[in-house]
Amino acid sequence: MVDAGLIVISAFISPFRSDREAARALFEPGEFIEVYVSAPLETCEQRDPKGLYQKARQGLIKDFTPRSRKSPSTPPPTTWKPASARCWRCCDR
Repeated sequence: MVDAGLIVISAFISPFRSDREAARALFEPGEFIEVYVSAPLETCEQRDPKGLYQKARQGLIKDFTPRSRKSPSTPPPTTWKPASARCWRCCDR
């Protein structure tokens, strides 16, 4: 899709820089923009249609949330806090 000139937006939960670097390596320089959406855990739980956060709390999914993770996450340099800024402002940084 990128090869066709389209803008592709994908959402992933990936707390580890190594995972995100592997995704970045699939694209040419400048074709991959990474944005970390900083949202309260409680908000994510309320908006979770699949119940994944509840399963993580039950121990059915390991390393899913910051509270269940044993190793620290490494957020990327571009952070979007939905309550404080519009997404396009973060992408300009």
